Amino acid sequence: MRIAVQGETLLERLALRSGRVPLPALQSLAGMALPGVLVATVRLGLLERLAARKATPEQLAEDLSLRADTTRLLLEALRALGYVRAGRRGRYAPTRAARRWLLADSPRSVRSYVASHEEYWPWWSRLPEHAGGAAVVDHHLAPADSPYWREYIEGQYELARFSAPEFAAAVRVPEKARHVLDVGGGHGWYAAQLCARHGGLRATVLDLPGSVAVGRRIIADAGWASRVDHREGDARTAQLGSGHDVLLCLNLLHHLRPEEIPPLLHRFRAALRPGGTLAVLDLFARDPDQRGPDATAAGLGLLFHLSSGASLHGRRQLLDWLAESGFVEPRSTELRRIPGQVLFQAVAG
Repeated sequence: MRIAVQGETLLERLALRSGRVPLPALQSLAGMALPGVLVATVRLGLLERLAARKATPEQLAEDLSLRADTTRLLLEALRALGYVRAGRRGRYAPTRAARRWLLADSPRSVRSYVASHEEYWPWWSRLPEHAGGAAVVDHHLAPADSPYWREYIEGQYELARFSAPEFAAAVRVPEKARHVLDVGGGHGWYAAQLCARHGGLRATVLDLPGSVAVGRRIIADAGWASRVDHREGDARTAQLGSGHDVLLCLNLLHHLRPEEIPPLLHRFRAALRPGGTLAVLDLFARDPDQRGPDATAAGLGLLFHLSSGASLHGRRQLLDWLAESGFVEPRSTELRRIPGQVLFQAVAG
């Protein structure tokens, strides 16, 4: 008798807990299937075609010039993941979840974000080489005119739409504040949402040339170009100016090595007016005294290590760096829309 329990059978669960199943074999094989199916689905436009009209695998394959057998297998994988359903006459259609998250015309779509993960395959394949001493593949060094930047920044923008309103509501903006500097802000949507909550604010987003080109378009298309502008520069070397009321450092620290962060925070302190706010949003590794490693954080830390040579940093380490750099009154807020994201704020002393 097989009893389904949260996506797996009771017998399967008992077998896994018994320690008699070669779990690494299953993890290394099936683990590759999930991103492979999702990336291929987005790249091939399967769901857009099915959203326009239900189709059998053969009809879908003919319309998109694909192999019928591969298309059938992809659809069955998507059905197992809950993104399509099979109806009468063997015709498939997108589910509500697919229409919400994976169709290009959905306001909640993360389609570009999913598609950008195709770039990650070669990073992971080089892990043994990197462990042996080979250099990382720093994706921030892609040429400014590379199509990589469009998909990467648009994907980051898709995710930012979920947490940016919550972020903007949590940031402490000093009275009579006039200017925000968003260092490494890419798409600029966090800065735009902060300006939306505070009528007198304007923002400058500082980022690499490829990122800036895409971010400018996103901000212009959203109607925020009069309040949010972009400037090219590397966060580690660019002139930051002075007298800013708020400085944003969002999902940047995990791309920097530990020795790079204290000098950067000192520069942030010099760029803020006394009493100005520094807002740091990032993912963080567990501190040494916390119970056990977090599997998701550990995996993301390794991914960032492969793509930039850095990794996730601990919350306590960040607090120490902030104090050493002249920041006071630190506090943290966990954002709910994107699990794991923590907002740290501190005041320029």
